[in-house]
Amino acid sequence: MKTEYLPFTEEMIPDAGELLAKRHTCNRHGLPLLPERFEDPQVAAKAVKELWQAKYKNGYAAFRNGKMTAYLTGDFENMPWARSGYVYLHGYALADGESVAVLQDLYALLGEDWVRRGIFSHNLYISAADKDVIQGLFAIGLGMERVDGLLDLRTLEIPKLDEPNGMTIRRAGKGDNDRAGSLAYVMINALSSAPHWLPITPENTSEWQERWSGRVDGKSEGGKDWAVWMALEQDQALGSVVFFRHTEQENELQMLLSPHTIYLATAATKPEGRNRGIANILTWRGLEEARREGFEICLVNWVSPNLLAARYWPRFGFQEVAYRLSKQVNPMIAWARGE
Repeated sequence: MKTEYLPFTEEMIPDAGELLAKRHTCNRHGLPLLPERFEDPQVAAKAVKELWQAKYKNGYAAFRNGKMTAYLTGDFENMPWARSGYVYLHGYALADGESVAVLQDLYALLGEDWVRRGIFSHNLYISAADKDVIQGLFAIGLGMERVDGLLDLRTLEIPKLDEPNGMTIRRAGKGDNDRAGSLAYVMINALSSAPHWLPITPENTSEWQERWSGRVDGKSEGGKDWAVWMALEQDQALGSVVFFRHTEQENELQMLLSPHTIYLATAATKPEGRNRGIANILTWRGLEEARREGFEICLVNWVSPNLLAARYWPRFGFQEVAYRLSKQVNPMIAWARGE
């Protein structure tokens, strides 16, 4: 029977929730650190609904014999580097036994909508367990750009490390804002350098510094609870590792967050401080404190073309659970289509 492709509508949310719940149940067989709650179709449908309430959304669903076999929904926003479209983890599902070609077709429809609106940066978050989907999207030109990983703190063996000679390792506190902000350029340089080349304009640099410095006293990004670990030498910050310690009920719509999950947000070491064990001791100190406070899982993500990060975080045992696959469409397509 021929597959029918239709624009996604609000009435399709319950069926999409059923598909998402089944997908997540399968994903958890290989990725047990994922939260269990999304195996409930009602919870999954609520997540789909939340996506569909975005101001700038679009999507499509596939049907055969009147039954939904797949869906793909996304939204878009103007980022500093491009008008960007996003499909999040709760924005797709493919019924068991269905060909990945169906999702390829859905992306072609959704992506065409984006291109017609001048959205040439396409980004799809896909579960690491959906290997056939990943390969199917690789086959039509998307590539890996970001990795999300989870670490089980309950079984983690945390080594005891001595502080490097002449260095102080401690939590940041009052008066450390400028020290924390001084490390922002390390991340900016890492992301804008080869082989990632993310354009970060000079006018955005000060915003990064303000955001990093504000985390020390909770004045950054909505006043969330941050734990900033710093390495100091001669009263100057050489490195930091920053954790997001939100102790309220986890966001029920975040498909990677189980209860008692801490987020390792950023890590940076100045070039003159590298190869001295700074990042190691800062990370282990932060993870040790997190476990003492009752956190059970740590979430981290890194940009895969940021080679320092991509080769560093797997050493701690983080299990890869999701990827952001990206495609940069040549903007010439806006005027250079054939007849």
